[in-house]
Amino acid sequence: VTGELRQGALDGILTEAVAEAAAQPSSEIRRAVMLAGALSPVAAAVLAEGSAGLDRFRLAVGSPLRPMLAQSAPNVSEALHRTGQAAVEWKLDGIRVQIHRDGDDVRVFTRTLDDVTGRVPELVEVVRSLPVSSVVLDGEAIALDADARPLPFQRTSSRLGRTLDVDRARRDTPVSAFLFDCLHLDGRDLVGLPAAERFDALAAVVPERHRTPRIVTDDEQQTTAFFDDAVARGHEGVVVKALDAPYEAGRRGAAWLKVKPRHTLDLV
Repeated sequence: VTGELRQGALDGILTEAVAEAAAQPSSEIRRAVMLAGALSPVAAAVLAEGSAGLDRFRLAVGSPLRPMLAQSAPNVSEALHRTGQAAVEWKLDGIRVQIHRDGDDVRVFTRTLDDVTGRVPELVEVVRSLPVSSVVLDGEAIALDADARPLPFQRTSSRLGRTLDVDRARRDTPVSAFLFDCLHLDGRDLVGLPAAERFDALAAVVPERHRTPRIVTDDEQQTTAFFDDAVARGHEGVVVKALDAPYEAGRRGAAWLKVKPRHTLDLV
């Protein structure tokens, strides 16, 4: 269980194996892995010290967490049936980012926990301007055109992959921050809180223009209209999020459900 694990199914199998070997709840192993960013240090600690080894893993501002992921649902009706009243957000085709701020120090990490701070100065400026002393935010970076429609994903990907002449890249392809979760705020870890409380914390410190558009509803008609609007604006669809769920990283839990348009073909 050493090295970086990039295959989700293998990661889950090994996590369950470590939990069984250490006689610890798999949920506690997953939480520690989320905070550590990797399975190997968690496995070493829990196999050597049991639950006491897990207690040492805490959210550290500046050290990235594995992001929480979404399962797929066939339509908004099925998604709402599973979650009940939920937060429904636009699903953007951008690059997942996790932004950490401690004082004036801001770090930006990708879904694979790579540090891309120097490549996205505009995201650094957004988070540095917030009225906080420390914060960890989850969201998307995406390049938009003059009409606020998303540019092709490759434009965003190329922009975040560029390490040279960043100022020119920023002028040519600026990226915008769309933030949707708050995992830490001013010394308080929020990952174990219900989503509704984390979203309230986000709204308290992040201006609306930098938050992913969201509604809270259990109404299928309202959700469908919101979904249709997101797609009409060029986005992928929506993500339906259970309001009572904690932040569970590194796995596709049932608390987040993504819904995209379904395309069918009549073949003769």
